[in-house]
Amino acid sequence: MAGMRLFVQLWRTMIYEWADALRSRRAVVTLALYIVAAGCSMYWAISLLARLETQLLQILQLPDTGKTGIVSTTLWQSKPFQEMMRHAMQNSAVYDDIFGVHPVILIYGWLVFLYMPLLVVLVTAGRIPEELSSGSVRYAVVRTTRAVWVLGKFLGQLSMIAVAILGSAVTAYLVARLRLGAYAPADLLASMLIWGLRAWIYSVPFVGLVMGLSLLTRSVGKATLFGIIGIVACFIVTVLARHFSNNAFLPYLASLLPNDYEMLLWRRDLQPVFTGALFLCTQGLVYLGIGYLFFRKRDI
Repeated sequence: MAGMRLFVQLWRTMIYEWADALRSRRAVVTLALYIVAAGCSMYWAISLLARLETQLLQILQLPDTGKTGIVSTTLWQSKPFQEMMRHAMQNSAVYDDIFGVHPVILIYGWLVFLYMPLLVVLVTAGRIPEELSSGSVRYAVVRTTRAVWVLGKFLGQLSMIAVAILGSAVTAYLVARLRLGAYAPADLLASMLIWGLRAWIYSVPFVGLVMGLSLLTRSVGKATLFGIIGIVACFIVTVLARHFSNNAFLPYLASLLPNDYEMLLWRRDLQPVFTGALFLCTQGLVYLGIGYLFFRKRDI
């Protein structure tokens, strides 16, 4: 019975989060951010690919095919290029799993993983400080506990990001279809939606991190700044750990950060994907929980 009551309270908090987002048009802004980011980045990537292919054809003195993507596919199949890409990725398992994947899917996957942390900051950083500064949180915690309120807002933000990622995948495919025609067949959309799901899983720890940091302040500006500092710190520590792998401290610190598990979501086999998803979702809850420890006894 207590479990059912907890579920109902979480559900109500999520519904309120959605209702407030729709009323204030934040949901529309969130969806627009992801759609514009996906559409523009896909258009830019395909345009860059077209220019590179044109230059490559000129260097090799080959006739212009008139279709973007054909040269890249042929280049991807060449042995010297494969070895170069394998060395550049520094992860043979990931390279073997993505080998042969359609370039449009790889472009979308790389882009959505790249801009996901920053979009999370822009979308989620201000949600809790807004209600703390306005005092509306006092009315919310009368009907439930602080822990349920925080967790409900966390789940509400994740559900909004899920819808936004769905829109971004459809938009990216439509742009690719518009630019590439038959070279971007309809079955690519299903694969892009799967990569969108992987990117959504990757967003979970960042949502937890950003919302956990936002529990420390009433200021939306400070919460956004904390979130940006947090994701930049994660990136820097991960890069340092990879370059100084002999260091006794950095690899252990990097293992506590989401960037260290990103490549598991790029694998083809389900076991590493599930392992990465488990670590990332756990990190999201841990980050949020640490922020909650400072918030639970704070005067609101």
